[in-house]
Amino acid sequence: MLSANVQALFDVMTELWNTGNPALLSQVYSEDAVRVDPLNAEPAHGIQQITASLAAIRAGFPDFKLHIKQRMGDDEWVVTEWSATGTQTGAFLGVPPTGKAATVHGVSLTRLDGLKIIEERAYFDRLALLQQLGVAPGASQSAAAAGRP
Repeated sequence: MLSANVQALFDVMTELWNTGNPALLSQVYSEDAVRVDPLNAEPAHGIQQITASLAAIRAGFPDFKLHIKQRMGDDEWVVTEWSATGTQTGAFLGVPPTGKAATVHGVSLTRLDGLKIIEERAYFDRLALLQQLGVAPGASQSAAAAGRP
């Protein structure tokens, strides 16, 4: 069960991703935090690289919203099931704006030291995201499966 302090930390983290407010980064991540996700070939090391990663996502999807489904853990390890939605109205991963909405479902494994994130590993299907944007093979099949034209 999450302590009230850890829950409060993750409430700020959710606000960070939903607003893109870089002032919140230092409240959530340690200076030398490491963040791994399928969007980047290499892990983001430290607040500056995590800030750049967040900015790139928010530039591509200004309406990006993180939706928490469930979260469990303790004062050292936290697992979060989430989904994220957004419409690609800006360049993202070298892809010009498509104007298409996308939803990804994922899980993050987060390690804490005190009340700061020192390591975060986000897992989601990057191919499904690119298919929803219409820029990867199988885009028409994934749209049809999702009930979209």
